[in-house]
Amino acid sequence: MAKTSSRTRYAILSCTLLGLVLAVSTCFAAGSKVAPSAPQGYCPGETYSDVCPDDWFYIYVMDLTGAGAVSGRADGTFGPDEQISRGQVMKVVVQAMGLSAALPASPSFADVPASHTFYQWIEIGAAKGLASGYACGGPGEPCDTQHRPYFRSGSSVTRGQLAKMLVISKQWTPLTTGTPTFRDVPAGSTFYGYVERVAANGVINGYPCGGLGEPCPGLYFRPSGTATRAQASKMISLARRDGRPIPTPTPRPAGSGACTIFPANNIWNRRVDALPVHPMSNAYIASIGLENNVHADFGSGLWDGGPIGIPFVKVPSGQPVMAINFTAYGDESDPGPYPVPTNAPIEGGSSSDGDRHVLVLQQGTCKLYELYRAFPNPDGSWDADSAAVYDLNSNALRPADWTSADAAGLPIYPGLVTYDEVASGAIRHAIRFTAPDTQTKYIWPARHFASDSNDPNLPPMGLRVRLKSSVDIAHYPPQVRVILQAMKDYGLILADNGSPWYISGAPDPRWDNDMLHAMDDLQGSDFEAVYTDDLMVQPDSGQSK
Repeated sequence: MAKTSSRTRYAILSCTLLGLVLAVSTCFAAGSKVAPSAPQGYCPGETYSDVCPDDWFYIYVMDLTGAGAVSGRADGTFGPDEQISRGQVMKVVVQAMGLSAALPASPSFADVPASHTFYQWIEIGAAKGLASGYACGGPGEPCDTQHRPYFRSGSSVTRGQLAKMLVISKQWTPLTTGTPTFRDVPAGSTFYGYVERVAANGVINGYPCGGLGEPCPGLYFRPSGTATRAQASKMISLARRDGRPIPTPTPRPAGSGACTIFPANNIWNRRVDALPVHPMSNAYIASIGLENNVHADFGSGLWDGGPIGIPFVKVPSGQPVMAINFTAYGDESDPGPYPVPTNAPIEGGSSSDGDRHVLVLQQGTCKLYELYRAFPNPDGSWDADSAAVYDLNSNALRPADWTSADAAGLPIYPGLVTYDEVASGAIRHAIRFTAPDTQTKYIWPARHFASDSNDPNLPPMGLRVRLKSSVDIAHYPPQVRVILQAMKDYGLILADNGSPWYISGAPDPRWDNDMLHAMDDLQGSDFEAVYTDDLMVQPDSGQSK
């Protein structure tokens, strides 16, 4: 039974990008045989054991994974060199592009009943015009009383077919004027307008002449070549982003050491920009405050004598350990001793009477130690209401119903905005935030609540929200744009009771406080809650699908 806490805490395309054309020009052979896209390695700790960071398709597969459009198999692999089928590609395109349509009263295709794995995706895609069926009456495809067509969901997909699907899904206009870009896709051919459009929009570049018996001069598209899962991922990912480059996903460093902040597939590191909106989004956002402004609860200098934000300290693997005396929630805390320096920075300063968080990252062991309401003692030990230890190489969550140094039972450091990551140009994790009122409920990956209200309109601990894609961030200062883009891509996680829309970060003398205040004009109405339950692999793990 979770305790109610009274504490208030702050809160495919294939290999056709210009730079890859020569290196992987054999990716699409004519016909159904597809040459391997790249030597496959084994990458433990990655989302898929056969999709490694040095694979050319890694960023595209991970982009679609973050969008919830692709997933792996039960054995943890992705199968990048396998051909993608018509059924599979309909699911990926529909989810990647966020398409929706009402399902028909009865199945549209004779070979795709309502129980079919890809039924809803095929029906939605067909309703949107992405693909049509084949007339019944052929070998093995008898006509039923309705003369319904066959979809052939297990058949392979060609490059030409995929180009057409993407143009239609993006509502781009086929380009039928001008000189043909590719020698093997002349004006008037079946896929001409679609291929020209995806080429013009930066989704494809084609193959140089001279390969596979293709005479020079000119470029070739090979519209009849079949697509693998890796190659289709690249084409769909680029179309989804209108041809814009995709930032290379990298694990978050914990500092100058070799540690990272949880595995790459941890929910903290998972993009949510393409996840569905939570059915309770309107109620949750309204309860936090539609007209309340966003506030960066971090910066430079001092406030009431203490640093602005939640500080942390990095210590070496040989840091001496100190006893921790628990004063409130010892039964839900990890026992000491902890490697906490006697002069560790305290949230709010040494004289504060607030949450007094102390965060310690130990290099070498890759452990994170976090204390709530921590007070140092003359003998080097510390008193703390509660504390938690996290293995940064693990996806393990705290025991169900256990608090941590945070009300939601979550770690604090992974959700902080730091100056160094903003200066690097990208934040690749969810950001911690607070809300004034929450309900007696927590959702994955949270483990604890701190409320006595059963109001279902109040947000639960662990709720993930994101800045709406429609919010224009172009006019903000560059560093603020980095933070706001992360709010769109990775979102925010509700971790504590506190002031509405207070965004957590680490203090740093390099912050420009006036610049950070530029985001104050954002309001709760600029956000929406997202539904993350489908990403959960199992309740006691932070690993996401």
